[in-house]
Amino acid sequence: MNLPNRKGWVAVLFIILALAIPFAITYYVSTPSFKDRNQAWQNSPNAPDLGVRSRVTADQVFVLKNEKIIIDRTGIVFKGFTNKMVRLDLYLLDLDPDAPYPLSFSQETMNAGVWLGDVSVSLVSVNATVLRLKIKNIYNTL
Repeated sequence: MNLPNRKGWVAVLFIILALAIPFAITYYVSTPSFKDRNQAWQNSPNAPDLGVRSRVTADQVFVLKNEKIIIDRTGIVFKGFTNKMVRLDLYLLDLDPDAPYPLSFSQETMNAGVWLGDVSVSLVSVNATVLRLKIKNIYNTL
């Protein structure tokens, strides 16, 4: 049997390395010490928030495109921003929680403020993927 020439040895070493590196990384990340360090890092206050999510703060609402967010008894889904028009689907949870009411507002109208169900909001900023609203008032019947 003939031994491989110099190019053959390089090819054999390349294949071995190409297979060994992913297996070594997989083994490393499956060890308990790596999992413990990773968990400690994720729970630390210095860990960055990598996932941007729709959320309601004390006086503002951040809505990502096509994500439903609920404020009081009103659901909002941001559908997009085109031609200076903000498109929303409004869900009135007391009336029919599964029926969307499509709405479109101009940017100027939303800057002045609009009622979305029981919630009065004004526009802070908008782009193709994120809508940011300021909560002005929540109508409470209680």
